[in-house]
This record gives sequence, structure tokens and C-alpha cells, in this order.
Amino acid sequence: MVLLLAVFVFDLMSPLGIAAGTPYGIVVLCTLWVKRVYITYAVAVLSIILTILGFYFSAETTGSMNAVVINRILAIIIIVSSAFLVIQRKNADRKIAHLSILSTTDHLTQVKNRLSFDEEIHSEVARSKRYKRPFSLMLIDVDNFKKINDTYGHDQGDYAIKRVCNEILASIRQSDSLYRIGGDEFAIIFVETNIDKAQIIGENIRKRIAKTVVVGHDKVTISIGISSFDFNNESEDEEKLFKRTDNALYESKNHGRNRLSVITV
Repeated sequence: MVLLLAVFVFDLMSPLGIAAGTPYGIVVLCTLWVKRVYITYAVAVLSIILTILGFYFSAETTGSMNAVVINRILAIIIIVSSAFLVIQRKNADRKIAHLSILSTTDHLTQVKNRLSFDEEIHSEVARSKRYKRPFSLMLIDVDNFKKINDTYGHDQGDYAIKRVCNEILASIRQSDSLYRIGGDEFAIIFVETNIDKAQIIGENIRKRIAKTVVVGHDKVTISIGISSFDFNNESEDEEKLFKRTDNALYESKNHGRNRLSVITV
């Protein structure tokens, strides 16, 4: 608004009325740095109105009236063109952001997907090594998920996945990140959390799901594997951490399911 008023005042003081076009276009282009599209529309409309008012209230011209009229028409064209370009750019940025979210989000549960997991665990490993702060990884697998699908159908299987996901989200902190990395497999990164604290949270998740999630006549249970990142080991990386946590998960499944296993470094 301040820029619009400044341009309008300058326009009124210009004897030839030549200030109207480019300055208003620049003001419209400046709205590119404001996310909301309606701001660009509003600035463009106000610019057009002020351009027309400037025609009637600006200082007397020393040139022909035809030149002034042409100038005003060109000014409006510049404003409209600038607004069109800005709006197109904003819409493109919004579509790109939307596609980025879709590419990193699981469509069924709306939590982060495997792509997000691979990117973020790599970043967390680097952060842990740099600042010497622990973090823990948890892998969760829904027990007998194929039997759920075969017995009750894929709709109920999807229902079970969503319920498990919701119960996990209700059990972890906002600083922790949940990912669906497979059909019935989830991962959680617990930032700045040692293995003992992660184990406590894991047990709460396991008990909560066994108590609350039911499909048909069957209770849904999960198996859990946990390990922590060893930031003091130079050779430690995300692959070794994942493999260790995956082995802990299989240990839970091989020992009867509905249990939690831990593998320390």
C-alpha cells in the first residue's frame, strides 16, 4: 500500500503523466514475494484504479492528450501483464509444493513415506555425528497382516493400517517422526533419544495398539525392533543402524510377535 501511494503521488506530480506505467508494474511484481494470490489481484486492481484517477487528477500535461491517453492504456496493459505473470508464477510454485508433498507423503495414512525416511535419517545421522547427540530408530510391523487382508478384505486391512498409524501418532512426541516405509511396516525416528527412552515409548505403543485396535473378531498387534545410533563410531551409518533395527524386529517376530526387541551397539 505504501508503494502504491508513493507511485500515485509521483504520478500526480508528473506533468507528462509518464510515471504511471512502469512503477505500478513494479509494485505488482513485488507481490511475488507474498504467497497469497489474492494480494496480487488486489494490488493490480488498485493500480488500475489509481492509474485512471491519475488521468483526471495529475498535473496539466505539456504534451498532447492522445499521448497521455496512450500512456494510461499502456500503463494498464503493464499492470495486467505483470499481475498475470506473478499469478502464473505463484500457481506454479503452489503446484510444485503440492507435488513435493505428494511425493513424500503416504497416500493412505498421510504420514511421511519411504522417500522422506531415507532423506531424513541421512540428515539425522549427520546431525548426530556433528553434535554428538543420540537418536534412536524404531521399526514396527503389523503382525499377521496378510491374514487380516485374506480374512476381512483389503478395506479392513487399510482400516487396520490407519488405526495403527493413528495410535502411534497419539503415543509419540511432536519432535519424533513417523514414516510408513512398507505395506504394513512403519519407522519412527526419535531425535535426541537414547535406547532406554525409546524402549519405554515402544512398549506404550505396543500395549496401546493391542488394547484398542480390533478388526472383526481379532485384535491387531505389532512387533517392534529398536536400536540407537552410535555417534562415537566413525564407521556407523544409516544402513548399519537400519540393519541392526531390522534384526531386532525379526527377533520380535520370531519369538512370538506382539513384543519388542532391542539390539544395542
